[in-house]
Amino acid sequence: MDRWPRQIVFADVDAMYATAAIVASPTLAGKLVAVGTPPPRGIITAASYPARRYGVTAAMPTAQAFRLCPDLVLVPPDRPLYQRLHNRMREVTDRFFDATEWTSIDEFYADATDLQSLHPDPAQLGQAVKDAIFEATGLRCTLAIATGKTVAKVAADCHKPDGLAVILPGTEAAFLAPQPVRALPGIGPKTATELDLLGIRRIGDLSEARFEPMLRRRWGTRLSALQALACGLDSDPVVPDRDPKSSGHETTFERDTDDLRFLERTVHGFLSELAHELRAQGLAAGTFTVKLKDAQFKVTTRQRHFHTPLNYDPSMWREIRAALRGLVIPRNLYRLVGLSLSELVPATESLFEQRTTKAVAAMDTVIEKHGARVMRLGEIPEE
Repeated sequence: MDRWPRQIVFADVDAMYATAAIVASPTLAGKLVAVGTPPPRGIITAASYPARRYGVTAAMPTAQAFRLCPDLVLVPPDRPLYQRLHNRMREVTDRFFDATEWTSIDEFYADATDLQSLHPDPAQLGQAVKDAIFEATGLRCTLAIATGKTVAKVAADCHKPDGLAVILPGTEAAFLAPQPVRALPGIGPKTATELDLLGIRRIGDLSEARFEPMLRRRWGTRLSALQALACGLDSDPVVPDRDPKSSGHETTFERDTDDLRFLERTVHGFLSELAHELRAQGLAAGTFTVKLKDAQFKVTTRQRHFHTPLNYDPSMWREIRAALRGLVIPRNLYRLVGLSLSELVPATESLFEQRTTKAVAAMDTVIEKHGARVMRLGEIPEE
């Protein structure tokens, strides 16, 4: 088999949160499972594939999900479980690859270019990785291999669930051409609608000469870069992301959103879970980072230092919320939000008063038993 000039792996765990719940409680197998918080104000975080067939999606109000699917089994989010499974997946990717870039808790890119002598058949390599992840976690993933990140991501998206795709060098443009234009990174729902009105519905249409004038008016000098991606020309490198002195969480929404209050509730939920984990480990965070990815796949972050290392939600939330609001552009659509806490150090007794310490300890006991979303600290407003 000819050597590839570049070999990039992309993998995406299939419905990780819902599947993780089934792995933890096998009695849920075969049921319509969704992860989220209860009505009346609850939100669905993730849905299993059987539940999705009823129209249940992430970011949907839980009350609406029950109307669509009365037999839905709602499971509370379990951040420690997800982190344990993620750590096991990292052990697998560290064993196979020298460079792995985790873009979320359930998605990663890896560079296999230098592994071709050891694994000359990319399909066998892909299946070996899929099998190893399943053996380590009980989770199925969809995996694709191509010469660049863009083609690998699109290939995985259209082979879910539990798929395996290999896009050979030289076939990238032919593979991408019939795919919906919305599948291409950088094309959000609004842009896809505008292009549809112009008759541009497939990725291959972006390279058609008859559409060139309209596209040039729409994108100007950026059109050439977009057309290159549409042909599968992508040299974006795999950038290893591991930081052992940090803890974080991010999620990709099934529908892009410009709802600031929804983004705040999502980040607030991350903070509740992460702060609880810090307290359980006797740690405090000196720094936080808020991350957003918009509908054009542009990533923006804002990092700030706390005045002193913290692990108490109300003391952290005001600064985190201000950073998030400073990042959000009004009417801009976002597809991903994340929060990470870093510069982790041992917590000190002086972090908060004894009375507060007892209240937080009591709350942590409830969280350990029922999950982070069942209660909140009174000083953090819902809105």
